[in-house]
Amino acid sequence: MGLFQTLETPTIREDRALVVHAYGKRFSAIQEGRVVFFEKLAQYAQREGLPCYLVDQSELASGILQESDHINIIFGPSHADGPNLFHADESYIVGFWYLDPKGVFWNSSLADAEFDPSTIDAKEATYFFNGVTGFMLRENYSKRTQTLRLNAPLDKAKAVIFAQDIENYMTKVHYLTLDQMIETAAQATDETVYVKPHPLYDAHARDALAARCAEFKNVVLSDASVHDLIAASDVVLSQNSAAGFEAFMQKKPVITCGASDYHHGSLVARSSDALKDAIAAAPDIVKSFPYEKYFYWFLHDHMLEVQKPDFAKRAWARLSKRG
Repeated sequence: MGLFQTLETPTIREDRALVVHAYGKRFSAIQEGRVVFFEKLAQYAQREGLPCYLVDQSELASGILQESDHINIIFGPSHADGPNLFHADESYIVGFWYLDPKGVFWNSSLADAEFDPSTIDAKEATYFFNGVTGFMLRENYSKRTQTLRLNAPLDKAKAVIFAQDIENYMTKVHYLTLDQMIETAAQATDETVYVKPHPLYDAHARDALAARCAEFKNVVLSDASVHDLIAASDVVLSQNSAAGFEAFMQKKPVITCGASDYHHGSLVARSSDALKDAIAAAPDIVKSFPYEKYFYWFLHDHMLEVQKPDFAKRAWARLSKRG
């Protein structure tokens, strides 16, 4: 079992506590001590004299506690806001976590932050970039298990589109649908356009995507490794997926067609015409983009690396500064 006591009511005897809110599989994982991020944070909190509680986010007690003076962390998607409220989740790169007062992914505070490469040391950034990307590309590693690499490289392509499953969200976050992205990309070039299904697609979704791709002679459905597809393509298209961020590791131009907190490093297309123009212009526009510094700014400066010795200390400093 984990280090968190499960709460079923909003009553906490102590004046100050660390309270984590989660539901479903996330709740169970913390309860069983399987989330290193929270186990290390709880160890540090307990050394500071704070008890650690876990509450089901779907219960009334969670909503009441989110308004309290305790340090509250929501694990997973949420739009909640409060003076002592933070949001946590693993970022686009394994091992690096959000601990953000506003949200995670497209809801994070980075979406509104300004990236200024002049403030970042180039040598440190390059060392960091090479360390992270070298391992992931060499080992074919990603947040989701990738298919084994082929003996020969994939055929070259103009673009790769990484499919997502976000178009039915209650709050719209995409600017273009996957259908629009496929059609626009296919018509923008005579070269190959790869489309990779989302790994969580069921058979029906895969069949529908395959049928859509078959409508265009230059569109190829592929289950190849995300890293290999990026390497084979001149341009990477995504609404706002982790694959778009992973393309920075290979210094490939990225076009985002949805709200994203890594838009600083991408071209943003809000219409089919804009996407068509971006596909043509992207390789030249991004040639001078400082990928190493952006990785350092995004991951080193704003995320928390769980395996680092100073992880809990950095996390607690962030929590204490706001609370």
